[in-house]
Amino acid sequence: MKVKKLIVPLTAASALVLASTAMAEPATGTASADGFGGPVSVTVTVEDGTITEVTAEGDLETSPVLGNDLTPLADQILEAQSAEIDGVAGASVTSAAVKTAAEAAIAAAQGGGAELAFTPGTYTESVMGRNAALTVTVTLGENTIDSVEITEHSETPYVAGVALERIPAQIVEKQTTKIDAVTGATVTSSAIKSAVNAAIEEAGASAAALPDGYAQPQDPIEETADIIVVGGGGAGMSAAVSALENGASVIVIEKTAMLGGNTVVCGGVLNAADTEWASQFDVQTGELETLESFAAMDVNDFPEAYQADFLTLKDQINEYLAGDTSKHFDSIELHTIMTYYYGLRESLDGETIYSEYDLASTMTQNAMGTVSWLEEEGMQWQDVVTQATGGMWRRGHNPSMDKGQEYVAVLGPAITEKGGTILYETTGQSLLTDDEGRVCGVEAVQADGTPVTLHANKGVILATGGYGNNLKMVQETDNYWGNIPDDIGCTNASGSTGDGIVMATALGAATTGTEFTQLMAIADPESGDLFTGLIPMSTANYIFVNSEGNRFVNESAPRDVLASAAIENGGNFFMIADINIAEDSRWLSNWEEQVERGNTIMADTLEELADKMGYDETQKANFLASIEAYNSYVDAGEDPEYGKSSFALKIEEAPFFASPRKPAIHHTMGGLKINASTEVLDEEGNAIPGLYAAGEVTGGVHAGNRIGGNAVTDALTFGRIAGQTASAQ
Repeated sequence: MKVKKLIVPLTAASALVLASTAMAEPATGTASADGFGGPVSVTVTVEDGTITEVTAEGDLETSPVLGNDLTPLADQILEAQSAEIDGVAGASVTSAAVKTAAEAAIAAAQGGGAELAFTPGTYTESVMGRNAALTVTVTLGENTIDSVEITEHSETPYVAGVALERIPAQIVEKQTTKIDAVTGATVTSSAIKSAVNAAIEEAGASAAALPDGYAQPQDPIEETADIIVVGGGGAGMSAAVSALENGASVIVIEKTAMLGGNTVVCGGVLNAADTEWASQFDVQTGELETLESFAAMDVNDFPEAYQADFLTLKDQINEYLAGDTSKHFDSIELHTIMTYYYGLRESLDGETIYSEYDLASTMTQNAMGTVSWLEEEGMQWQDVVTQATGGMWRRGHNPSMDKGQEYVAVLGPAITEKGGTILYETTGQSLLTDDEGRVCGVEAVQADGTPVTLHANKGVILATGGYGNNLKMVQETDNYWGNIPDDIGCTNASGSTGDGIVMATALGAATTGTEFTQLMAIADPESGDLFTGLIPMSTANYIFVNSEGNRFVNESAPRDVLASAAIENGGNFFMIADINIAEDSRWLSNWEEQVERGNTIMADTLEELADKMGYDETQKANFLASIEAYNSYVDAGEDPEYGKSSFALKIEEAPFFASPRKPAIHHTMGGLKINASTEVLDEEGNAIPGLYAAGEVTGGVHAGNRIGGNAVTDALTFGRIAGQTASAQ
């Protein structure tokens, strides 16, 4: 038998009506299901046809809204006297898991557990994965799961690859779908399991009757190395390789099942100023005007620490403007000044924040050293200089592989080849200190609950990333946007929950800049993902139009300006491109694939595109007028409406494209306070012995707004420095 259908995983369980037959004695049922971060368990007590008690637990659950406190969902079940509840806004995955477990628990309490017997055959199910529909073929015997094969998918290999291999194999091995999700690939894991559950239901059985196959804790692990690196993203990988090259032994712990963190799910652009390299490329419209505006500033417009760099930059710009201006210009001083200038922000309570000079200049001065170091490790760069979204200037170095996966492809193997150890699905929980207060290790736990104790001879490097996927933490600290809603998306890797900040502040570490959160304007309206739809290397050649068909912002503006404008225009908007712009963005997104997935609208004419976007006649007229006006600005080399600083391509050649977009949490600007050597500082400004940090877990580098392309530079540059500093102890 072959059956094929399309389902959506983790939707609400069907309503369950309690049996009306009175029970002489209370009966209890317990069942489990996969939540956002791990299994959740629900226990239900039924007495005389009434639910009298409900408990819901999930120690490993990491819901952005609920965390691991599932009491609100248990209370809803008790009040509703049913598993059919509304759930909690912003915690849809957790809510669905609790509802699924509750339905099975109620059935078990009523003595209604289903018998596990299948109608033998082959079943094909199509389930929504992370990126698009995922097709799974399941072969069932009379009471056995004989095979699970993923026959079609569009999941990202370097994010979901482990889940695509492990989950089908474990389902067959353990004869159940009640197995642990792959940490960091929960959506893909759940999709595969949902497909198998659908096949089981189609075969006439109940997936609720499957046995639990969740992993159990193993014997405690205890190991020692010179340096323990907590986090395997860009900062952690570079710190580990750097420390190994400086003679230290290293253990890396990574809370997910794969390396990369946010670095592997970003655009991959690494900002580094190289004047000689930059001068190989032609100047673009608006760049000379930007340089002139900086040269016209007064030295007193800058803090004292930045004034020497500004005066040097002013001389550089004037010399450049007096000579051949047909080629692109860049310098380390321009990178430093732009990091300061575009990061200068004021919070809602009037506090002004700007990049700490020692940190910003350390990053910009060492950026090209990072580029060269990566080349020595095997990195290959494209022969193009780019400007990331919100990057403000073309100084981006782009890996030969798309997005950020080449950093993992190069640095990941280097860790083990140089003698380092990587412990996957291992989450740091607390820092160990000796009698003198020096940090000397980490207490951690693996996904199956196995305790891990790691001792550090020289120190611990925190590289756990930011906390964008910890919505509670964002809402509690942010004082820039005023009201971060519960339903906002997040572009970050799932591991970005603020673990390192929590661990370090427990020892008295200071934080800085946590009142600022960066939103990425061009995220997916539904998932918050960054790489659905047509995603540009830079938004400079796209135009943004709102629900009325009108352009509303300088598309080259800083990221918070783009996000703020989008919010003021209702949140949702469209990014518009023609075939030339779409092809220019192919390194990050394949337009054919995005159109096929339904993430991007394509049309042969602008009129047809407007119709497909849902515009009425007035909105359509606004849209066509916006395109016509914009194209005239490209011809004139000037944008009188919004002052766009860099653009080169018109929207004129079919086919035409529109990608729906909406702001999502992208980068948490604040974090642990460090010095230029990456030592973590306490509230008095003293270094905490044995503790170092690099990457988004830190604050002070970017202040209130990060320039696009500076995150990879920050993570890899300060990761290198952290490895050098810690290994020298």
